[in-house]
Amino acid sequence: MISNQSMRKGVMGSLLLAVAGLVGCGVNPQKVTVPVVESVDLKRFMGPWYVIGVIPTFIEKDIYNAIESYELQPDGTILTTFTFNKGAFDGPAKEMNPKGFVIPGTNNAIWGMQFVWPIKAEYVISHLDADYTETIIARSQRDYVWIMARTPTISDERYERMKAKVVEMGYDVSKLVKVPQTPAAKQATPAAAPTASADRVQVDKILASVDAVSPAQLRARLQSSEASAALVVLDVRTAEEFGAGHVTGARNIPHAEILANPQAALAGIDPASELVLYCGSGRRASMAIEAMRAAGFTRLAHMSGDYPAWAVSEGQ
Repeated sequence: MISNQSMRKGVMGSLLLAVAGLVGCGVNPQKVTVPVVESVDLKRFMGPWYVIGVIPTFIEKDIYNAIESYELQPDGTILTTFTFNKGAFDGPAKEMNPKGFVIPGTNNAIWGMQFVWPIKAEYVISHLDADYTETIIARSQRDYVWIMARTPTISDERYERMKAKVVEMGYDVSKLVKVPQTPAAKQATPAAAPTASADRVQVDKILASVDAVSPAQLRARLQSSEASAALVVLDVRTAEEFGAGHVTGARNIPHAEILANPQAALAGIDPASELVLYCGSGRRASMAIEAMRAAGFTRLAHMSGDYPAWAVSEGQ
């Protein structure tokens, strides 16, 4: 598996070129000319979205298993994780981590997406169904567009209906391409986006189905002379979060990579290993646990309290 650092180096030149085309003059709500939804419940909008169709940027050409995942941060920004395989279902795994900034006064419907500081690209939620199961992200320049859903595949009828909306927005849909998604990704998320409270209930249910390991217990295991190489600690947060601090000896495999292609993301890890997962709040760890179960991993555990609890136990 390609490391996040290597992947970033490999795409940075292309990314800078793509950003130049994305940005224009920045984000100004008064200059937005594509449709804008009335309002967005950010908590319901968070989580993974499968890219079904796209007028691609340079980086997004010939991609597979594309997933855009959002996580609302305490400061109101949107932690964004975009993962895909390049060129084939089992092609090189890629990851990008732009940051979303909600533009004030837009009812959360217009964002600035920051790929390279301090520049923000226009990101407009132009369509969103009432159940938060499908969305269209558009731009006033009508150069790129993203049709996304909570499931990796949708019916042809539904896709054509969303495609018609893109036509109504003034896009040239001859440039629109469908993004292939694997059955493995289909197992990663429910068909509909749950409410925030229902999402937490589901997270807790999944975590309760595996063994809980406290930070103290995990530290003792890691420090013990009896600690086996079969014990693997997985940090499923982003590379940036991992770099800011992590459990000693943990491996970093972002949850979005696991969702996109568990077999590729976890290559080299013995399915018989004892695996202890953690993230920032348990949500991403629960999603990874579900995907890993489907991929044949059975000895799964969760570090209770996730990284914040570990940091507290370390006196940070």
